[in-house]
Amino acid sequence: MCGSVEVAWLHSILHLSIATTIDIGSLILEMSLKNWILLMFVIAMTYPRSSVQFCMRRYVDGKWISKGNCRGPEIMSEIMKELQLRTDEKKWTVFQRRMNGDVNFYRGWNDYVNGFGNSEGDFWLGLEELHERTKEDNMELEIHMITKDTGTHLVAKYRLIKITMRFKVSLLLSSNFRIGPGSDNYRLNVSGFSGNATHDGLASHNNRPFSTRDADNDGLPAGNCAADREGGWWYRECALSNLNGNFNKTGAKGIWWWEGSSRRIHLRYSEMKFRRIF
Repeated sequence: MCGSVEVAWLHSILHLSIATTIDIGSLILEMSLKNWILLMFVIAMTYPRSSVQFCMRRYVDGKWISKGNCRGPEIMSEIMKELQLRTDEKKWTVFQRRMNGDVNFYRGWNDYVNGFGNSEGDFWLGLEELHERTKEDNMELEIHMITKDTGTHLVAKYRLIKITMRFKVSLLLSSNFRIGPGSDNYRLNVSGFSGNATHDGLASHNNRPFSTRDADNDGLPAGNCAADREGGWWYRECALSNLNGNFNKTGAKGIWWWEGSSRRIHLRYSEMKFRRIF
């Protein structure tokens, strides 16, 4: 007989791979082995003692025998549900809406920097305001669209949550939606796509500066994507989405999202919004 005593959750942690990914609902957690152990320490220090009940496990004759209430996985699930609820309480900030076509979006650089339209209808918040509000970490993006032909509701979410530990042993959730400063032409940073939109229409626009008809930053050797698509966007040698296009047109100049099988989904409604996760 050989014996050893350990905390049950620590035993389970030590049998995880060095880089572990767990999908809990809409959360994607990427943690190293060290951060798993630190996370459990945070749980032990911050959760009510009545909620965290450790258990002893003894290795006897080739098997583990438990004594006490081993609730490590349940506690992890409870904490993640609580974090999800706290996030859901955060308010969204809408920064783009297309719903009736009464506002012209084929505009110059200054208009896109400062914003235009009516916040109750078609409008653009403004690139400078977007930068100021998203320059900190922990922002998520959500895009709601309605197709022109069938009225189908599509949602594209951008929410990649990573858990890291600071020296003060705090829990930090971070996401990647950010608009860069004007000195970098309001470059888009976004990742963590999910939703029923079938295809990530912002994938090719990630890490691209903004372009308008009078500010060509699209990387196309000849021509201007903003002029060709009649909008302002984070074009990369043109587009896989064009939510600021011409409301009254179809084809490349209209409002559309890439379907993923060599065709565009034309839209009669789009709304882009962001919020702080945690």
